[in-house]
Amino acid sequence: MSSISSDSSASAVASNSFILIPHTVTDLQDFTENHPTYLVSVYEEPERAASLWRERLRRNPYGDEGYVALEHYGRDLIAGDLWDHVGGVWSNLVAAIGSFLEDGSAETSFPGQPAPILLRRVRGSTLLTINTETSVVDPATFFPGVLNEAERYFKWVAGNIGENVSGPLQEIARIREGLRDSPWRTGA
Repeated sequence: MSSISSDSSASAVASNSFILIPHTVTDLQDFTENHPTYLVSVYEEPERAASLWRERLRRNPYGDEGYVALEHYGRDLIAGDLWDHVGGVWSNLVAAIGSFLEDGSAETSFPGQPAPILLRRVRGSTLLTINTETSVVDPATFFPGVLNEAERYFKWVAGNIGENVSGPLQEIARIREGLRDSPWRTGA
């Protein structure tokens, strides 16, 4: 797979967003083992990714089918077989953080499949579950890092696709503001 990259202000969190090369994946194991055959990074090949997006839009109501690679302190958080609508994955991760900050827990899923995204507190730790994988995350670094990476993706969409992403960007800003006041921001 192409390298994961990050905004330097979010060094604990790294991500890369990929657009799926058209044609349905017929061998999930091959897809998982050979991501470069199927995916194009929006950051490493922005023009090619935008072209694939537009090509898909000619036949489908959406163009952002692909994969989000997400790491926290070097640990992969999203399994390689979980491709979906990239913007939906980012939006649902952002929404989960918002719910966690308000309620101390969150539950959502991938937009096009029943793969859960859960955030919860257990014995003083914050746990993130994506599908069947659970990881301990540090809210003080993970939450701002995910917000930064989601913002980076939506800015790519605005700049390269021309879609209006004011809604997701406003939600990111709202949640970022809430980070300052939430008792859950540090995991304490």
